[in-house]
Amino acid sequence: MKRLLHTALFLLLAAPVAVFAAIPVKVMVLTAFPPELAPWVKHMHDPALVKVAGAYAPVWCEKDGVCVTETGEAQVNSATTVAALLASPQLDLKQALFLRAGIAGGPPWGNDTLGGAYWANWVVSWDLGHHLTALSHDAPEPLFLPLGNDHPPLGTHAFELNPRLVKLAYHVTRHTRLADDASAIADRKLYPTQTGRTPNVAIGATITGDDYWSGVALSRVAQRIVSHYSHGEAHYATTAMEDTGDAGALARRGLLSHYLSLRTISDFDQPPAGQTAAAMLLSHQYPGGHIAFENAYRVGMAFVDYVLAHPAQMAKIYAADTVPTVHYPLTAAAAMGK
Repeated sequence: MKRLLHTALFLLLAAPVAVFAAIPVKVMVLTAFPPELAPWVKHMHDPALVKVAGAYAPVWCEKDGVCVTETGEAQVNSATTVAALLASPQLDLKQALFLRAGIAGGPPWGNDTLGGAYWANWVVSWDLGHHLTALSHDAPEPLFLPLGNDHPPLGTHAFELNPRLVKLAYHVTRHTRLADDASAIADRKLYPTQTGRTPNVAIGATITGDDYWSGVALSRVAQRIVSHYSHGEAHYATTAMEDTGDAGALARRGLLSHYLSLRTISDFDQPPAGQTAAAMLLSHQYPGGHIAFENAYRVGMAFVDYVLAHPAQMAKIYAADTVPTVHYPLTAAAAMGK
């Protein structure tokens, strides 16, 4: 019996082990929820379904190296899913473009309009800072105070994205034909600043937070936060919920230079005259939703096609940008008061 066991063990150890090569991913598209995911999967041809441990949802991959997944909404879901993708032995992501393609809110002034598409040059946190009520002891208060100089740098409050990559994405996609529809046209008429507007492709910062805010005053706060944390280099264009989670996870692995955020506007960040912000939020209306989902795919896919056709150029652009290091200035000794 012992001899038989030894023979069986020898045969088991000597048997060839199946080795599964990781999928060489060229583009990883990140969406937050099913309506954002649907256009990408709809246009795929016989994709492979990859289940990644720790990810929010499966990953769909085509033979050309384009993959898409759903991260879930908000920063925690996006950060943990991106981290799981990066850690997976099933995916080779070292040379991949990471493309967040989703909808967003946006202000009715500036160049924004429903269905418009923005490539983010900065992604900035809405949450990190001090948000105050309008009045304190019947005295007016500022609605937001940034983290002061006495706070250690967190490394996650603002990320400047690869300038060459952002400019290239805009240049390649700026003439993409965008969808428009009657719902968006009708809603624009409620805002005097929207007269004559049609969707276009542009560059602007995304502010990211788990607080689903609305209103004129808070829109101005968003502008202030973006201006402060970008040192005046960026203007607020869209408001969303996942981008700093993406950027933080990628920066930890030295891949922030591979990241793009594309946001299309589904709704305005404030109500029209005569309506309250609360009423607008409770109505759950997204007048630009249909065209925003479609345009995120159209613009995103236009750049994906370019990426697939120019691998050498993309590798140079990824390597040209310096990825910021996330610093932790508080040592263990300092934390213990030593």
